[in-house]
Amino acid sequence: MLSLEIEISMYAVIDIETSGGKFNEEKIIEIAIIIFDGKKNRETFSRLINPGLKVDYYVQKLTGIKSSDLKNKKFFKKYARRIYELINGKIIVGHNVEYDYRVLKNELKACKIELSEQTMCTIELCKIKYKDLDFYNLNFLCKYFEIELNNHHRALDDAKATLSLFKILMNG
Repeated sequence: MLSLEIEISMYAVIDIETSGGKFNEEKIIEIAIIIFDGKKNRETFSRLINPGLKVDYYVQKLTGIKSSDLKNKKFFKKYARRIYELINGKIIVGHNVEYDYRVLKNELKACKIELSEQTMCTIELCKIKYKDLDFYNLNFLCKYFEIELNNHHRALDDAKATLSLFKILMNG
């Protein structure tokens, strides 16, 4: 009997907001992860995180997240194992995923956890499928594809919008 093996990919759609600061010294202040099996959402994880340092003024204005909002939140190390369990073995999808992946990898490495997952960037996918667009930022693409984007620059809302965009790109 012939058996067909169908590879089903699991995706971890991520978005993070960071403290700002010097390259490779940014700390996560908010993270959202949506586990997507190609058909439906399996799990959602979203947390504000105490970065242990002051959030840049520019970031506070952009996200609306103030240092004072984070002082009573848990540090990243409290969530590191759970975050790794969520994303391990999945394709990490993000809008400008290289940035989120780099910061997340650095945070996990500080907790002695190595990250080496495959990534997919919705910006790059858009540039391949829609070569003639004027812009590829999330706000523009959400308007173009009529995707709801509330509270732009908040991790969960951006992750939800990125997932909607990803679905369009995978099916379009």
